[in-house]
Amino acid sequence: MRPEIDYFVVIPEDDPWKASPFQGFSFGITEAWNLVRAVASLPADVLEPALPIQAQAGRRTNGVAAWRWNPAAAYAIDGLAISAFRPFWVMMTCDRSTARKVDRWIASQAIPPLHISEIDGRGRIRLRDIEARHLLDHFRETFELAMQADPTLDSRLVREGLEKWAPRPTFPFGRPVPGHNVVIPNLMSLEGVGYAFIESEKLLQEDPADYRREIAELADFVLNARSLTYSSLAYRTTPPQPDIYITAPSLYSHIYKEGLGVPSGKRGHAARALVRMMQRQTGYRLLGHGKVWRDILDDEIAMGLLDIRRREVSFQTVAAGLAAAGTLSATVRLPSAVNRANGSVRQMSSHARSDQMRSPRKLAKTFGEVQFRLAEAVGPELLRVIASSQTGVKLVADAPLEWLPINGLPLGLCKTVSRITTTPGNLQIGLLARTGLIHLSPDAFRNILIISALAPEDPISAILLDMIEEWQPIYGNQVRLRIVKVATRGEFIAALNAFQGAVMIFDGHGGHDGADGVATLRVGRDEISIWDLKTEIRIPPIVILSACDTQAADRSHATTANAFLAGGAVTVLGSLLPVDARDAAMLVARLIWRLAEFLPAVTGKDGRAHLWSEVVAGMLRLHLILDLISPLLKAGSITSANYHDINVRAITATTNREDNWWDDALHSVAAILGLEPERAAEMGREVIAASDAIRYIQLGNPELIVIKSKALLRDEGYDI
Repeated sequence: MRPEIDYFVVIPEDDPWKASPFQGFSFGITEAWNLVRAVASLPADVLEPALPIQAQAGRRTNGVAAWRWNPAAAYAIDGLAISAFRPFWVMMTCDRSTARKVDRWIASQAIPPLHISEIDGRGRIRLRDIEARHLLDHFRETFELAMQADPTLDSRLVREGLEKWAPRPTFPFGRPVPGHNVVIPNLMSLEGVGYAFIESEKLLQEDPADYRREIAELADFVLNARSLTYSSLAYRTTPPQPDIYITAPSLYSHIYKEGLGVPSGKRGHAARALVRMMQRQTGYRLLGHGKVWRDILDDEIAMGLLDIRRREVSFQTVAAGLAAAGTLSATVRLPSAVNRANGSVRQMSSHARSDQMRSPRKLAKTFGEVQFRLAEAVGPELLRVIASSQTGVKLVADAPLEWLPINGLPLGLCKTVSRITTTPGNLQIGLLARTGLIHLSPDAFRNILIISALAPEDPISAILLDMIEEWQPIYGNQVRLRIVKVATRGEFIAALNAFQGAVMIFDGHGGHDGADGVATLRVGRDEISIWDLKTEIRIPPIVILSACDTQAADRSHATTANAFLAGGAVTVLGSLLPVDARDAAMLVARLIWRLAEFLPAVTGKDGRAHLWSEVVAGMLRLHLILDLISPLLKAGSITSANYHDINVRAITATTNREDNWWDDALHSVAAILGLEPERAAEMGREVIAASDAIRYIQLGNPELIVIKSKALLRDEGYDI
């Protein structure tokens, strides 16, 4: 019998083809933000209340006890059935019609779930009254019904948890806190391990510095609480999840450029003024002159749009907050100014796409401008918090925050980083709600599908395949590469659907035209959209896209990477910018080597479990090292021995999660070449800006994939 509690947030029925205009949420789901907010005060499974609070905190940190919650449309629950194997369900509703429908469905279940609702009704518990003891009373009855349904179930752990269930200790927080969206996620993380808060009567004012101080102080408190769990022996087999979430609510990219298309003339005057305020927002509040606000408050269209936006931001806040709370992570909410760095981002993208503008110095200058704009928007206090991350960063943002400068490196290389985009909103929520860990052995990565979609006459068609052939003696028989050449849409679909493994690599061209266009992949001579195919193809959990612009930094939300995630991928390696074919081939070849040789070694008897996000982050760091030393070797500026020494030291440093891997390599090169520190730093900036290592990003939930060997588990005492 499984101990997890499944929370279903049942949303009102609405048109599934309609979504909110600013971010793309289902209208029904944004009404349920208060339900999601409440989950953080309840247990994630029936074992949790029987454990000491420090053990509860440790299980949060490595994701073992993250909440399982699902947004479910009211029309879809008729297809659900509760089993004795997984009997602990909670249904949550916020409107009368949905609550009644859920009541009727509950009456049809042999093992009825608990119903928590904002609406009074027989058999329901009001949301404002809910306490963990209500779950205990209900789940004891649930347990008996489940055992009657299937007496053969192994229920020892569940029985013991229910017998030893105790009230969670409560720790009053030291001061009142303001009730604002910017602090709610950190309050949720702390509530999940027993802290209680009193809301301050004092509101945060207009000064962004006040918001930053409040965010930083609460984030520091969460990180300190989390650090107390780091001695847990369980982390050798299930490592900690990212310790910092960075969130930045945004608008669809086309709204920043074109507005929303509200009525013209006097009828839409106030609504257009509101949209302009959203476009120009830099801080944590919408600011406008008194007359503008009076016009908005007196206008039905404008007030309707303002209410939609309020609900969008509120729901994203609690959804990301619950994801962060599920791993006892701190949340750094960024001001809207990070979304206004898109002008510099477009310039960087334009330069990266132009052969005439690829000089290292020009690229470094343009990339530096992007980094400056991002850092300026974030501010030093929040940069300090972000830099303190020990176990990784999770981005919930559209802005390319992987480029944020941290300790002389882009964030995406300094820390282990993955991203969920804020648009489209429904995809964001689906990915945030996905919390279950996926435990795999290194053997799961021995079968790899490579789809080659380049036309035979394409000048780059053989680069990756030749590179793999060159590396084949190094791989030996450690991996089985299934290379399928496709020239049509049908062949592409067939290749994917015939593959049952964990990793697919796509080798081909990507494209994404315009801020409101849909991204495509070129298969032979055809342009195909994964958005159109996602219901026809079986998508492996890990997708590697060796193609340009699969998560283009200056394009719309309808990216190829997002399409694969919408189709079921757990994680996608996508590209923010065009990538060099030969560099991309080298990156893929090294990734296969990491799966063939590196992964079995580091997760073996003397190693530790690795998250997939760590595997890819290490590969990107080493790719940057190669971009530093390979041209020097080719030019004769360093010897083969120098090259080997720097590379091996970098492999060791990145494997051991040492922070000095880049500085050490740069200092070694400077010493060999006799460079002054200023020139060495300049060289480093030029290498970073030109490297494909900053063009690739991890999307989705790569940290949910935990890789460990049987030898490691046996060494830890598991009987397998």
